[in-house]
Amino acid sequence: MPRHPDRSPKPPPLTVPAGAPQWVTIELIEHTIRVWQPFYPDQLIPDDALEIIMSVGRIVDVLSGGDHETVRRPGTGQQP
Repeated sequence: MPRHPDRSPKPPPLTVPAGAPQWVTIELIEHTIRVWQPFYPDQLIPDDALEIIMSVGRIVDVLSGGDHETVRRPGTGQQP
């Protein structure tokens, strides 16, 4: 079957990398790649997305002084 030059091959389906925390979903991986891809010349892969996600979490830890409860505590307009 001849390949059409204007059609690129369909990329393989994305998966959550092994060892990722349970709260990391394929939707989060896809969203992270979609948001960050414009800033990288090479195609990002799920492992890159996981590294970005975990790095952002560490930045939040540093900025919050490492106190997770301060970041997660509900405000006056939120339900616990």
